[in-house]
Amino acid sequence: MRAAMLPTRAVVSTERYRFPASARLFSVAALLSFAAACSPYPDDGEFLAGVVYAQNFLTGVKTIDRLRAVGKGRGDWPQIPYTVFATTRSADTTAKVSSTGSDGKTVSATTPFWTDGKRDPLAVTNAGQVYVFDGSCQATRDEAFDERLDLIRWDRQYPVFADIPEVLSTSSGKPGRKLNYSAVVEVIHLSAPSSLPCQSIKRFDTATGRIDKDLAVVSREYRLLQIVDPALTPSNAPPARLPVQLGFYNQLVVPYIDMGPVPVSTDGKSFVTMPLYKVYKETAPTATTTPLQVVIPGLPSEVPAGTYSPICKEFVLKGQTSPPPPDANDPAYKAATASGALASCLPCQTLTVDGSNVPVEVNCPFSQSQVAGK
Repeated sequence: MRAAMLPTRAVVSTERYRFPASARLFSVAALLSFAAACSPYPDDGEFLAGVVYAQNFLTGVKTIDRLRAVGKGRGDWPQIPYTVFATTRSADTTAKVSSTGSDGKTVSATTPFWTDGKRDPLAVTNAGQVYVFDGSCQATRDEAFDERLDLIRWDRQYPVFADIPEVLSTSSGKPGRKLNYSAVVEVIHLSAPSSLPCQSIKRFDTATGRIDKDLAVVSREYRLLQIVDPALTPSNAPPARLPVQLGFYNQLVVPYIDMGPVPVSTDGKSFVTMPLYKVYKETAPTATTTPLQVVIPGLPSEVPAGTYSPICKEFVLKGQTSPPPPDANDPAYKAATASGALASCLPCQTLTVDGSNVPVEVNCPFSQSQVAGK
């Protein structure tokens, strides 16, 4: 991998009155969404149309869990060396999308890893696509970026998404405009002339039509770029802020979390998952039961190469009177059983906590990655 593509790290704080323009964007997203409600996806030019209309988003991306976790032998509960941002556990459903529920209504997708009984959410062929523009572009404004006033930056080109996690009434419960939404995407890195006006491309089909003209494909990789509801603002969703970045979909600004590269199986057909263990005192925990302990293998920099994955596969260890050792490799976790739940997840280092041991500042990988267009 080229040095320019290596992720850097950024601290994410919950300090109330200091947050970037991306955070401020989300705090007003509800108003902008209502303003765009009559025509949330305009098709008449490359102007900035506002913020993505999230009313029909998957329920699993409207709430992001902040799991306090231990691992790598560090942390005796309730000490928390890690904070894991994950799509909500309540998004799980045993009913297959497009089937008919007990109420006679069509079952809609609730999780990014949905299935209709035929679709394999881990199949490489089901990945979405995102264009990322490498290199510099021509700034379109002379004024310095002001996080108090500017919705987006004008000295870079944001990534452009092909699809978003919405469920429309006409889609039989399947998410996305193409009815095959996936949070795992093939990131297509593009080169462009340095004279390209920054933020001038806001539509996926526009970029597609310019490939082999003034745009060229440089490289491809698989990453998990989880689009989230703009209403999940750092200023009103404590404790720890989401490490959110910005992209475009059909001229609309979309918030997303870069959760990192996704490894592929040796046969090249499936995406690899990473275990996340939840330990319960109860023998029959429910989705609302608080676990005794959450255990992860570690941060991307702490696990063997090729084993980190932002797709967490949940395992449950029940009936424990006390938490096992805080190490996912401990033999105690061999007795854990897979719950069937998959989640988009990003393990971060916990830096500071409040008096109740709740994370208030975390250090997240990928939050200022090459994909972000730093």
